[in-house]
Amino acid sequence: MTEFLRHLPKIELHCHLEGSMSSATVRALAARHAADHSAVWDGEIPDHFSFADFPDFGRQYLFGLGLLRDEEDLARATDDHAAILAAQNVRYAELTTTAYSHLRVGGMAPEVYRDGLNEGRRRAAERGVTIGWVVDIPRDLEMPDETVTIEYLESGRTPDGLVGIGLGGYEVGFPAAPYADHFARATALGLHSLPHAGETEGADSVRQAVDDLGAERIGHGVRVLEDAELTKQLADTGVFCEVCPTSNSLLGVVDSLTDHPLPRMIEAGLRVSLNTDDPGWFDTDLLTELRIGSEVLGLTDADHLRLQRDALDASFAPVDVRAAIAAELAQFESDPTA
Repeated sequence: MTEFLRHLPKIELHCHLEGSMSSATVRALAARHAADHSAVWDGEIPDHFSFADFPDFGRQYLFGLGLLRDEEDLARATDDHAAILAAQNVRYAELTTTAYSHLRVGGMAPEVYRDGLNEGRRRAAERGVTIGWVVDIPRDLEMPDETVTIEYLESGRTPDGLVGIGLGGYEVGFPAAPYADHFARATALGLHSLPHAGETEGADSVRQAVDDLGAERIGHGVRVLEDAELTKQLADTGVFCEVCPTSNSLLGVVDSLTDHPLPRMIEAGLRVSLNTDDPGWFDTDLLTELRIGSEVLGLTDADHLRLQRDALDASFAPVDVRAAIAAELAQFESDPTA
């Protein structure tokens, strides 16, 4: 099974650039900026990240975020993650990045942000990985009356490969509906609606994402099963759910991996894919998530092939990239050992 999954051509739809930073990347950038990490870790930066609770995770994540200070930092982080993706036969990945954190919090110039992402995407392409960008609004930082993200998206100073607008951050107390105008303005630009919902908040969060934001895909969406009618609506309309088992387990969305609702989501007719969310900080990768699908959640070889095809269909990959991956999946199905 592991060899089958290792060689399977893959697509990832839910991964945060800022959350993808491995310990090696964090150490390299900390050294580059002579950044003091003593308030976060005793001794050296660890080889593998772990955390005691959500505040502990937040401290580590924010330290890493603070290391992305210029064009080269963004390019390095993107390329480092692309190297990991390439080693796992990931052919296309949509990476979410939070412009607000860099432009408003970090004070980065929009042109520097754009150029860093473009250079990272160029380096990734040299490794055989095509990247599509999703720029998200952090709902627990950027309030609905702020317009930093949407004005950036409308500015024309955006990276190549931009496919969508997202809505990230902590859901509880920060509903999706007030961002309807932001999403309407973004979709008028031709961007796709790709909000997070149904992770730390219940099914109503998913309903707002669909009804008010016109969601084409849902980041996470695991709590949609709390509403049978809404679950059927998503199944009937094909709204896709980007599922991240390790993230859900570590952040307490589910009690354990064995309790994860992925099998029930599939049984209910929902279209889903497996993803990593914040792989650097959660010490995971896409192959690990697929192995969890097999070893814990009961997915078969045929299931994995179907899920990769579904992820490709739900992606916004360029036409030529989509065709190449489809052909590769067909070849793999006929001869997985080739």
